[in-house]
This record gives sequence, C-alpha cells and structure tokens, in this order.
Amino acid sequence: MYKTLLIFSLLFVSVQTFALKPSKKYEAIPDTLKLPYEKNDLLTPDKVNLKSWTFLPAKETDNHTTLVFAYADAGNMSWWLMHATILAQSGFTVVMFDYRGFGESDSFAIDTKMLYYNEFTTDLSTVIKFAKTKYPANKTGIISFSMGTIIATLATKYCQPDFIIGEGYVTSPAKIKSYYAKKEKDIILPKGYDTYEKTLKDLKQPILIFSGKKDEVTTVAAVKKLKTTKPQITLIDFDGDHMQGFTVMAKDYPGSVYIEKIEHFLKIE
Repeated sequence: MYKTLLIFSLLFVSVQTFALKPSKKYEAIPDTLKLPYEKNDLLTPDKVNLKSWTFLPAKETDNHTTLVFAYADAGNMSWWLMHATILAQSGFTVVMFDYRGFGESDSFAIDTKMLYYNEFTTDLSTVIKFAKTKYPANKTGIISFSMGTIIATLATKYCQPDFIIGEGYVTSPAKIKSYYAKKEKDIILPKGYDTYEKTLKDLKQPILIFSGKKDEVTTVAAVKKLKTTKPQITLIDFDGDHMQGFTVMAKDYPGSVYIEKIEHFLKIE
C-alpha cells in the first residue's frame, strides 16, 4: 500500500509549481485503494459546495488531534493520499478537501497565472469550522504546503486553528512574484496581497515550518528572518528541495521522521 501511495506522491508533488494548475480528475480514490474514510459535502458561506474526505485513526492510536489539509497549487486532494493515510495511521484525524475549481468541488473560473485566490481562504475556513464541530474534543490545526501556507495564514482572520504546520512556507507573495519575474514567468497576485505579510506577523498560533535547504523560492533564510520576530515558530530544515520533506525525512516508512517532528512539536507522546 505504501509503495502505491508513494508513487502517486512522488509523481504529482514533484511537479508542483507556483501558479494554479487544478485538476478535476481524481488519479486515485480511497475506495479503489481500499482505504477507510468518510465522505462529506461542505457548503461555504457563499454557497460553494466542497468535496471532503476524512481519514480516521484507529481507536488505540488516536492522539485526539485533527489536521486540516491545505495542499499546494496543483492537482487535487487525490495527489496527497499517501500523506493523509500515513498521518491517519499515526493517530491523526486528517480532513482533506478540494478548493473550489479543484477535484469534484464546485467549478470556479481560474486564471492559471494567479498565485492564489482569496476565495480559497473561505474554503479552508469552512473546513476548519466543520472539523472543530465534528471533532470537538480534538486539537484542530492546519497542515499546509506551498500555496496552501498562504491560505492557512489568511484563514486565521476568520477562524482560529490551534496550530499551523507548513512546508514551503510563503513569507511574501510579492517576493514570489519577483522571483519568477526574473525567470520571465508572469504571476498575478489577487487584491489585498500587500496585507499578507502583516497578517503573517500578527499570527498568535504556534507554527511548525519544514523548509528545504535546496529550496530557492521559499527559502530557509526567509523563514529564519521571520522567526526573529515570531519566536513561536519552530523551524525544521531538511536536505531537499521544495515540498520534498515528507519523502526525504523518512526512515522506517515514508514520512516517519517528518511525523516524529510533528508529534514532538505538538507534545504528542
């Protein structure tokens, strides 16, 4: 099972780039992989239907912690099945969802040059509120990747996760645009992007950030600079590139060391 899921993860996560590339087709679904899960249809305040999958831990391993999964800029939630399954088998309740315009969530007109849409913040906030209501005894946080770290940061204006975990953390959308402009790639930023850095600096939640030493876009140096003003940040750097942490930080199985770092951060024994 791990081998099959690892192939999906390596194939799809490795092609992630900044700027949106949604996919409506699920490359794998929990049913065909015979994974235990729950389906949910969630309605946002602006009447958009979101598809969601929840993976539950076994009772004997349940650590009473919910991770709401905010993925990156491409594909859909099926691309992240390996992460979700292994996290659930490690004791976490994992709530996945597709942003509007992705997977089987409602359609949404997307310009593929956009870095992100503010509407994705509404989607994530809706899922966090659902997770807190469905599993009220759990601590509820966000695990986010690349573009998803932007959405996680912005979502804190509308809901209050207990913590944030991020990999490939964006500290400045403007700097992402500037980086790609030098490579002659045009990226469009949505209205209000210039308030992002202040929102990030105002976060009160404890934050765990995984950062690849070879990542030239969301760099270790940028996170270290942010950490000077936000001591609640825990930084874990790894020998790898953008979003390679889960597969690089592995020993006994994919993500084993990665999950150990999360458990230590959350004080899970």
